[in-house]
Amino acid sequence: MQDLTKDEVQGLGHAVGLEIQDPELTEVAYSLNALLEALDNINPPGLDQVEPLPILLPPS
Repeated sequence: MQDLTKDEVQGLGHAVGLEIQDPELTEVAYSLNALLEALDNINPPGLDQVEPLPILLPPS
């Protein structure tokens, strides 16, 4: 998996209501990319056959 750029991380943050600015943006991008890499290594057998569940948020 290719690392997310700072612009992509900033866009993801904006999508969930977070404004991430430098110097925190560099640290957040690094941490998020490390987390995604670690999660990519977790691949239990049969995971590709499980249907994802929708995320239901309570009304605000």
